[in-house]
Amino acid sequence: CISDSKVLQLFRGIRSQMTNLIDGLDDAQLRAMQLGLGHGLSRYKLKFSPDKVDTMIVQAINLLDELDKEINTYAMRVREWYGWHFPEMAKLVNDNEQYARVVLKMGLRSEARGMDFSDILPEDVEASMKDAAIVSMGTD
Repeated sequence: CISDSKVLQLFRGIRSQMTNLIDGLDDAQLRAMQLGLGHGLSRYKLKFSPDKVDTMIVQAINLLDELDKEINTYAMRVREWYGWHFPEMAKLVNDNEQYARVVLKMGLRSEARGMDFSDILPEDVEASMKDAAIVSMGTD
């Protein structure tokens, strides 16, 4: 197989005279054929795979599942550790995010009475939690 400048010139000449060389081939068909050939070559060169999009979606879903698992693990750990100090709060505050925000804001349960948790908890839960903090059986 010879590939040099003379062969390239020959191919250019054939390409430019394609409609004259093949009967019934008009310019519109030639352009469509060239476009199809260009797309085919591009796909081949890029090794295009429609499965790649699916793979990214599957990986994103797996990542979300892993993050959800990690968040739940950390939330359980916060509940376990803070439960030694204020075990009654686990029954009063069910949402993990609210629980973590209350722990962050309150610190020690002795501080609960004078704090305002209205931005985190509903009014009735806040009152119950403050009452439970006074009589808590947790360690200091």
